Amino acid sequence: MTHRVNFKAIMADIRHYRRAYILTGIASFGGMLFGWDTGMIGGILTLPAFQKSFVLNKKSKDFSNLQGNIVSVLQAGCFFGAMFSFIVSDKFGRRTALLIADAIFIIGSVLQVCSGLHTTSLSLLYVGRAIGGFGVGLISAVVPSYVGENANKEIRGRCIGTMQLFNVTGIMLSYFVNYGISSHTSLGTLQWRIPFALQMLPGVLLFIGLLFQNESPRWLVEKNNIPEARRALSHVRAKSEDDPILLQELQEIIENFRGHERLSLMQQLRIVASSKSISYRFGMAIILMFWQQWTGTNSINYYSPQIFQSIGLTSTSAGLFATGIYGVVKVVCTALGLAFATEQLGRKWSLIIGGAGQAFAMYSIGIQGAVAPKGLTDSSYYAIFCVYIFVVFYSFGWGPIPFVLSAECAPNHVRSLVLAVALMTQWLFNFIIAKITPIMLADITYGTYLLFGSCCVLMVVYTVLCVPETKNVPLESIHLLFEGHVIRGPTRDTFPSKARSKSLQAHSHVKERNEVVPKIGDTSSQHVEDTRV
Repeated sequence: MTHRVNFKAIMADIRHYRRAYILTGIASFGGMLFGWDTGMIGGILTLPAFQKSFVLNKKSKDFSNLQGNIVSVLQAGCFFGAMFSFIVSDKFGRRTALLIADAIFIIGSVLQVCSGLHTTSLSLLYVGRAIGGFGVGLISAVVPSYVGENANKEIRGRCIGTMQLFNVTGIMLSYFVNYGISSHTSLGTLQWRIPFALQMLPGVLLFIGLLFQNESPRWLVEKNNIPEARRALSHVRAKSEDDPILLQELQEIIENFRGHERLSLMQQLRIVASSKSISYRFGMAIILMFWQQWTGTNSINYYSPQIFQSIGLTSTSAGLFATGIYGVVKVVCTALGLAFATEQLGRKWSLIIGGAGQAFAMYSIGIQGAVAPKGLTDSSYYAIFCVYIFVVFYSFGWGPIPFVLSAECAPNHVRSLVLAVALMTQWLFNFIIAKITPIMLADITYGTYLLFGSCCVLMVVYTVLCVPETKNVPLESIHLLFEGHVIRGPTRDTFPSKARSKSLQAHSHVKERNEVVPKIGDTSSQHVEDTRV
């Protein structure tokens, strides 16, 4: 009977928030773009057809460095895409920024497919990956803003984290495409061109789907376009424009932006620098993205076939198949985490449990590599099992949650700036990890996993001391979690019964202020001077 009730509750939840879920699903195809490339490129590098097309010798001492260059040039493009996301999304809107970025990504993908035609030079491949990366980086910084600014507070964490679900789905699909195509040697260069071409499919779906979605109501309020913001909020909430609850939510958004409309880059930087609370939130977003990359997840994502070979699966097809199963586990665990952990267990404990499990898995793999003999042995099977254990814990913690916290903790009026810098950090260290992983695997071997395991321990300590719990807190009230002592408050949130978020779930930003707010629809009084940060 319990299962029947839960199923009905899930269906009721989907019906009630259907517009927000649809918007989330469409926007999250942006996550699939970089997920597809993440899972695809490692497998392509192992294909003899690819190596033949560009006259690459895998036995050469420079091959590991060349692998790192091919993989990491996309991350370099992503870094600059994230950098420019602030300008594009702030000027043109979140939805339009995604359309522009998607078009750039598709152009880059076409260039990658066309590389190696009548030449053995990697130049066009590098250019295509840099351009495609620019689009991916821009998308990765805008999707959390777009989704977070549209989603209801009850499902906001789940919705923002859905981008990570689509990311790992793209990784999984590309793994199996690589596995399926690896045996078709008769295809020649099509063996590696087809995976590059297929990555454009989610880009096309993203572009078409966005044409039918609304702009972010919070961005519209920031630009002082209140009537259009009301229409956008009405659309995504599936309520009439005169609904009292919708009008109350819109009023709170307007109140939060009072005096902060149309801020320039320098004004936003001054706000971040002048407020202890906002500086804390700004820094936390950067640190979370830094730690996410040092979990070691992308070392497995990019080079999993090579990692499985180092553990004992020497066959290329066996390594690719094991990688495909890794992708399936990642998708299933991310979906379960978003459904049953992000909103129920909470952001903070998802990170703590996830980090502890990751540390155990990485230490186990490293110790196996240090003491076990070469080849496929019983201990090798245990190490392979630990790779899957790692992804179970990563998928509900450090995979989606840094995106969730970065998007929802950033103040409305500087969110695009905070996410731009946070995603620049993510892509910078994504680039570094992609570049150094093959070198570390070749030089320090098992020490690679011990390093990542130690980082996982440190990120758990950081979470306990510095990360607040934000589940179910309205966006316009989250700033209250960052006031007061920067360690005492988050440490208190570690204990669910004492978590501050419980007292803020029904908090109204409008009620905390004594002044009279302008009536919605009264455009003559929408611009009120206010120096509050």
